[in-house]
Amino acid sequence: MKARLLKLTFFAALACGAGFLGAHSAEAKKGHAKAPAASVDCKKDADCVAVIDDCCPCSEGGKQRAIPKKDQSSYEKDRKKRCDGTACTEVMSQDATCAQKPFCAAGICELGDTDAPAAP
Repeated sequence: MKARLLKLTFFAALACGAGFLGAHSAEAKKGHAKAPAASVDCKKDADCVAVIDDCCPCSEGGKQRAIPKKDQSSYEKDRKKRCDGTACTEVMSQDATCAQKPFCAAGICELGDTDAPAAP
């Protein structure tokens, strides 16, 4: 009797799983499970800006990063809130990003050297 109950439980679970997979694949066919489209941060260098990465600026031992200019205000607001009460060291950072400038590369804001040769 127990063996029969186990078989029925197994087949019921199997049927539920198959039903779930069938519904899931049908949903995917409808387009609900598509991956999000890649977003473009920039089209030209002026669309990018260098901001403090994390809490401390380059003049206080930190580093910088490049982000889309359109996101700068919200990034700074969030950073100030997140870094409230953080103490930074009063020493000029030696991080390479502190000497780099923001630019647009293939739709992504990045930092790079200003003396680097232009891409062909």
